[in-house]
Amino acid sequence: MPFESSNLPPWVHSFALIRDRTVVRDEDGRLHSIAEDGSDYEIISTWPLPEELPTLLGDPGLSGHQGQTRLTFLGSPDGVASRELAARGWSLSDRRVLLVALANDVEQVAALPETASLFEAPMNDYDVVEIADFDAPVGRGRVRFADGFALLCDPSITATSNVEQFRAAILANLAATAARQGLPVLFMVTAADTAAGTRAERGAGWSNATQLTTFTRS
Repeated sequence: MPFESSNLPPWVHSFALIRDRTVVRDEDGRLHSIAEDGSDYEIISTWPLPEELPTLLGDPGLSGHQGQTRLTFLGSPDGVASRELAARGWSLSDRRVLLVALANDVEQVAALPETASLFEAPMNDYDVVEIADFDAPVGRGRVRFADGFALLCDPSITATSNVEQFRAAILANLAATAARQGLPVLFMVTAADTAAGTRAERGAGWSNATQLTTFTRS
């Protein structure tokens, strides 16, 4: 489907904000955002048809940026477009997948070690959950509430032990927070772990929804 004729799903806008990006344009099936420090410019869209690539790559926001530029496409990868991008100097840099779940189908309670504590803090565009163990931060997650859904950020764990326990506790807390807000649907973008670009290792209740393929150029 040509990206000009479709609107992006609402979670895409939230996906930019939860990564501390500033949305500069959201129109014609493309979401334009820039990193908080201005270091990179990104366009998210569905996969374009080969004949649409010149228009996309010639976008003034993309072509005029002095730092790194990123293109993230939603859906199953298009081999023709991928080869054309490679020929134009773009490198495949990331393969992620959007997971989806019903809030009531995922774990909302998870135990922590006796030495660990969990803290919550509201921010401008999202809420933060952080775990400290022996008073040192060991893990962090984010959640953004939207109309009818919550977008979770795949937790960042810095601990070298109890990694899965901390990760499960953060996700359970984020899911429970969304459920208390009356939001029935959860989304989360995470790294793909299969050759097919999907996520095999995922918690109970989560399903693969769509792929995200990112190309970069400096």
